[in-house]
Amino acid sequence: MKRLQASLTTTWVVLLFSCGGNIEKNQDQSSAVESQVAAPSNLSYAVINSYPHDTAAFTQGLEVYQNGFIESTGLFGRSSLRRVDILSGKISKNQKMDSLIFAEGLTVFNDTIYQLSWENHLVFMYTAKDFKPIGQLPWTGEGWGITHDDMNLIISEGSDKLYFVEPKTLKLKKIVSVKDQYGAVNNLNELEFIDGYVYANRWQYDYILKIDPNSGYVVGMINLQDFLQKNSRANLSYLKKEGSTAMQSGAVLNGIAYNKKEKTLYITGKLWPEIFEIRLQ
Repeated sequence: MKRLQASLTTTWVVLLFSCGGNIEKNQDQSSAVESQVAAPSNLSYAVINSYPHDTAAFTQGLEVYQNGFIESTGLFGRSSLRRVDILSGKISKNQKMDSLIFAEGLTVFNDTIYQLSWENHLVFMYTAKDFKPIGQLPWTGEGWGITHDDMNLIISEGSDKLYFVEPKTLKLKKIVSVKDQYGAVNNLNELEFIDGYVYANRWQYDYILKIDPNSGYVVGMINLQDFLQKNSRANLSYLKKEGSTAMQSGAVLNGIAYNKKEKTLYITGKLWPEIFEIRLQ
């Protein structure tokens, strides 16, 4: 269901170019820089474990919080905010959203949940402890993925841009364009900040990118091609059922969470039957 990417025409672009001076000159300089970008290194991994996951969950955001998952699920009429037990996959709290909201990524910063919506141009805030609504903030572009460093929220909206904004206000602080050796890398989706780098799902691609948030360069890649088919213990025939949400909207890779204590990553996808724990080598 998500999504045909339209040309980015938001005020962010106006802001970006207004700071750039001579557009033609900047484009020439950008091309010169991109030609010098090294190919990302291949990040190998080991699968540590897998845990049950609700196959009706159209996963848009995943976060580890107080030894459990907080998960955002999407689709109109099915979007929710959930608290999920890691080991059992049991949903202990399921806060459904208005049917007109298509929920997207989420992050927890200073015990506040920030949950994006796709085309609704809203960011919802809740207390992480009990999901008590705190308020809403307007967001100019689409919402896709969100994470944070020590000071900023970092938001993606399906292009090659990462937006660094102030928590509680979403005031724009800077924009970083993501690129690899071939140029701009678009479709940036779910995000996770790990040890100084942004890890990103790229919508409809079977890998996770490791991005330097200062330069925007892709410095590493986790190849997850056919990962579910190779590692799942479940019957996956439901993903190919004609007319199902999986067939229409895509049960694609999406969802990254970090276990700081164990230094492992949890990864999953929309409608996947499992959440997998991996350790980078």
